[in-house]
Amino acid sequence: MEVGPQYNFLSIKLSVANIMQLKRIDFNSSNIISSGTSSSIYKLVSVMKIYDLKNNDKIKTYGLGQSVLAGNMYIEKGLLKKPPYLFQICGSINDQRIFRTFFPNTTKSKFPGWVKNDNTGDTYGNPLIRDFKINIINESAKKINGFDEIRASFPKNNFSARVIFTINDSTFNLEFPINHLNIQSKAKNWQVETGPILCPVIHNDDGLFEYLPSFMHFNVLDRLDIFYDYPFGIRVRENIVEDYPCQIELFYS
Repeated sequence: MEVGPQYNFLSIKLSVANIMQLKRIDFNSSNIISSGTSSSIYKLVSVMKIYDLKNNDKIKTYGLGQSVLAGNMYIEKGLLKKPPYLFQICGSINDQRIFRTFFPNTTKSKFPGWVKNDNTGDTYGNPLIRDFKINIINESAKKINGFDEIRASFPKNNFSARVIFTINDSTFNLEFPINHLNIQSKAKNWQVETGPILCPVIHNDDGLFEYLPSFMHFNVLDRLDIFYDYPFGIRVRENIVEDYPCQIELFYS
């Protein structure tokens, strides 16, 4: 069942400064830091803020780290884990998850014992990692108001976006860099293709995670398409949501 957004931003108690401020996240300088038996630092690739509309707009902030291919730590030979798999760390201070994805052509007999029936080795809980920290660095930015500004700032290739929508009693504020932007100058068309982005699952279903690394596509500022589950689409049955209404803001510096 698809959950439609409560698309009435006048009812959202977010201040104008929270949404319209001319500041954005500097993803080149921001990171996720975790400590345990060893310490890790990951590039931050997206941020998801959840505003609880029933609880005085209480905010939860989640970060998504860069996807990497898993390796064996601190040994001289055989640094690549076998069978190989990609993993991403994400979460908040009190709730972390590690998404592990084996390659589709991996023989099932080679999977470790902790791999789930859906061929993932995901872990998630409350909490998993000691001293988990999302280090967000902000920078000054300019808001894009039309195609001419996109074209003028195109050569710098330093775009980011903020997407806002409401599901049930929560407002989601997603912020992320734009990895690919395409323009057609004569027709004044543009399109964003980017990801992975930490995104709530729009289709509710028992057993699904409530958020997943996903890809986004859009060429207007009031709706977008989502492809769930970076990179192989094995965690959800319906991977694509099209024309989802939202509020999108583009930034450059």
